[in-house]
Amino acid sequence: MNPADNALSVEMIRWTFAVDPAHRGEIETYLLDQGLEVLVRGEETMVATWDEPEGSIEEVIEGMWAIHGAPFEVTHEEFHRSNLLLYDADEETKAVA
Repeated sequence: MNPADNALSVEMIRWTFAVDPAHRGEIETYLLDQGLEVLVRGEETMVATWDEPEGSIEEVIEGMWAIHGAPFEVTHEEFHRSNLLLYDADEETKAVA
């Protein structure tokens, strides 16, 4: 069996980074156009999430850097779905009663 056959797919990516506030709006718009969700914290800190990312991750980061005018540090986290559970409140209530 090939180890790649057992590799988990990336379900979501989260990036956390700080940018020059002068370019924050442009970067936010760029990321939204790429399909990411963006949360702005304060003047500089941004958190972007990308559900089921498609395309080149590196190209999107390089696009942010181009808008910013210089590279900046991006903390990249990947989330994999290894289990998916569904809890039904009605069944939980019946089990307790």
